[in-house]
Amino acid sequence: MFVALSTRWFFHAHLDPIYAVSLPPAWVINGDINHILGTNAQGQDIFYYLLIGYRSTIAMTMKAVFYVVLVGSILNYIMFFIPILRAVILLLFRFCMVIPPLLAVIVISLLIEDNITNMLVVIVLSYMPRFIYNIYQQMIREWHKIYITAYRLDGLSAFTILNSYIIPNILPVYLTELVSLFGTAILAITTLTFLGFANDISRPDLGMMMFQMKDIITTNYWAFLSPGIAVAITITLVYLFIFGLYGRQASN
Repeated sequence: MFVALSTRWFFHAHLDPIYAVSLPPAWVINGDINHILGTNAQGQDIFYYLLIGYRSTIAMTMKAVFYVVLVGSILNYIMFFIPILRAVILLLFRFCMVIPPLLAVIVISLLIEDNITNMLVVIVLSYMPRFIYNIYQQMIREWHKIYITAYRLDGLSAFTILNSYIIPNILPVYLTELVSLFGTAILAITTLTFLGFANDISRPDLGMMMFQMKDIITTNYWAFLSPGIAVAITITLVYLFIFGLYGRQASN
């Protein structure tokens, strides 16, 4: 998050051409210490490109996660009180969960206009069923626990039980699903843009950077590897955080 937020303020990163020709990394002969990863064929600093691409990737991922969580939470809340709607949505989601989300994203992206907005919409629609289904199953498990049955026998309404007991008790699971969604969404976005979908030069991301840098992989393979390493480190940190949440749940 520090890298994503401080790209403009601290590093002053930009994509303006610096050299007329590409430069190798700084540790190679003819490299320039001021451009640690070198420059590409357009004369753009690759390290700056990496920072801007990382910021763009994080921003798109957070946007996709926000809409999945917002719409998913509202649907889960409504489903809990409307049995007919619950049955229809769960039946539809069981079918959607059979299809791998990333495959669905790629197929649908081939059928609609190729831009970033549509790509994010497709990612949201692809990952929302799994998120809603997992959270709803956790809500139902909590609803059938003995202490909830006792509250129901005491005359508490379903509205009060849901807001006062079920939601607070499933917050750790909710947070785990949210963090897991972040890791899968960032992987989906970078995979799609690396494959050539929704590549917007004005707003590059890490997948698009890998897609463009493959042309100079023979002369500067770090230009191609650096965005992949950034994605791998980010996803690793995300899943380490998830393991920490699982450990905390187990201890509780």
